[in-house]
Amino acid sequence: MSNIITVPLQKSLPTIRPTSSQSEWGKVLSDFLTDNQNEIARLVSAFQKNIDILEHQKNQTSILISFLEECGGLTIRAKNMMSTPEDKIKYQKQILEFQDWFKISLEKLDKAVADSEYQGINLMNGGSLITALDKKGQSKLVTEGIALTSTALGIRQPDFSTIFTTQNARIDIMNAIDMVVTVRNIIASHASNLQIGVGVAAQSTELASHAHQHLKNTTLIDETKSLLQLQMKNKNILGDDPLAEPAQQETLNNFASSPPMEDI
Repeated sequence: MSNIITVPLQKSLPTIRPTSSQSEWGKVLSDFLTDNQNEIARLVSAFQKNIDILEHQKNQTSILISFLEECGGLTIRAKNMMSTPEDKIKYQKQILEFQDWFKISLEKLDKAVADSEYQGINLMNGGSLITALDKKGQSKLVTEGIALTSTALGIRQPDFSTIFTTQNARIDIMNAIDMVVTVRNIIASHASNLQIGVGVAAQSTELASHAHQHLKNTTLIDETKSLLQLQMKNKNILGDDPLAEPAQQETLNNFASSPPMEDI
């Protein structure tokens, strides 16, 4: 499973001592839940900021595609006016105008690339966006941009003098559109992953808040049994990564198997 879902949940339990009293255990668990909620809140804030950046950059790809489609349409119109030698002579002025408009559309493309920077990030010009998936930044989601200027995309200066050279211009444009669409899909995928992370974090925060509210109404044995049950459920989310360290696991098992005080 993607780190975007599992990393915020992979937090070991605090140290548990067999001699801990009910009040000591309550405070330790309360502090643990509070720290966990604060950490998740910081991650969510960072996720939401980067989601905003990614959505902006995705919108910019649509603008770039629109300029490229203008260029593609001009190649088709020019080519249609060359169906016969007579048409090519008859429409020579219009064909040259289409060639000039093609150049203007490329200029608009290059300007849009330069103007795509948002909050210091421009994925349209080869920049990158890094999203930390844990508080230490050890796990990261890196969104790599690509330079999408006309030169970087390999679009040659238009030559509408023949059907062959006009078709070459159209091929350049179609290849460029494919590249921009690829960048857009990468951005959309990463934004979606971060949105999933925000949703999982919200559920985790809700569970922690619920646990906080019921701390004073349960016994130490009940809490440890619940935590053991939670570990079993977490395997569906985290795989085989343990919620508690081996020594902590043994202590939890000891607490869970202990008879209630009223039975002693």
